[in-house]
Amino acid sequence: MTTTTSREYAEALFELSAQEKTTEETLDGLITVRSALMQTPEYRSLLASPAIGKEKRIRALEEAFRGKIPEILLAVLSMMVSRGHISAIDEMAEEYEGLARQFNGETVAAVTSAAPLKEAEMVRLRALLEKKTGRKIVLKCAVDPALIGGIRVEADGWVIDDSIRNKLREIKEVMKA
Repeated sequence: MTTTTSREYAEALFELSAQEKTTEETLDGLITVRSALMQTPEYRSLLASPAIGKEKRIRALEEAFRGKIPEILLAVLSMMVSRGHISAIDEMAEEYEGLARQFNGETVAAVTSAAPLKEAEMVRLRALLEKKTGRKIVLKCAVDPALIGGIRVEADGWVIDDSIRNKLREIKEVMKA
């Protein structure tokens, strides 16, 4: 499945959920579905298996999620199962999240640090980024010990790399010149 197809599903889902004013509920539903699929890879395989009839796969999807996620999301997921595209749910969900965040005036900032950030550090970082951008910031934090120390922040096409690894790279470049 191509990224374009994932984006098309995400855009269609977003348009429908925006019309029904359920963008946040739909995002929560996508998180629920992705979590269930991550916890039970055999269920993901069942939904994606062409060896199992599509009616049976759709029925399994509906039995698992009816009443737990918005109906519009269930309909789009059923279509993805029917067309053999359910394996693209992760890409589609990421695309949808981006659209929903943009619609709500939010920016997702990918924050990578050498060690897990404390709650107070995240609050302070969020406040600084919101002041800088004028937008509500949603932090997505990850840990990469290779940074050695400091943090790296990516959002809306800009990067702030205040990691020790980056500072060492910059020193090395200056020394080569």
